[in-house]
Amino acid sequence: MTTKTEQKESSAKAVSGKDSGGQATVRALRPNDLDAVIAIDEGNVGRARRGFFVTRLEAVKRDPTMFLAVGVEDAGELAGFVIARVFRGEFGTSEPVASIDAIAVGAAKQGKGLGAALISGLEAEMRERGIADVMSQDLWSGARLMRFLAANGFELAPRWVLERSLDEPIDF
Repeated sequence: MTTKTEQKESSAKAVSGKDSGGQATVRALRPNDLDAVIAIDEGNVGRARRGFFVTRLEAVKRDPTMFLAVGVEDAGELAGFVIARVFRGEFGTSEPVASIDAIAVGAAKQGKGLGAALISGLEAEMRERGIADVMSQDLWSGARLMRFLAANGFELAPRWVLERSLDEPIDF
């Protein structure tokens, strides 16, 4: 008898990125992917975020119903990943929503359609769990990610994200 996690891991799906030679496979992220995830992310953002990914992948393992974690392999090695958190009741909706925490394809593997394969894998997981909406956010200066998201059907949301530093006192 196999567990649902084992079934999911064995149900990797071959995808054809435009230049991957048909060797790309979308699958669930695994705990032993941690170092590859950190290296892929560091290659894209310029700094290692080990603490973030250790914490996030531990949370995925502890409560997989609250996260979606998908990887894409190219030529037998992890080439990219997407991790999204599932929210239920937040953001003014009663339906579950997925929010992308991190997404990346290794610099040497970009332009092969692997990012689109990740989005497709994420969408398949979302459908399986009855989640109809996905969102993400980035800095205004994040033009590459914004172009990628737009090319994959994302649009500006009808809400504004506001923030304020607690370093400045409020003068009432």
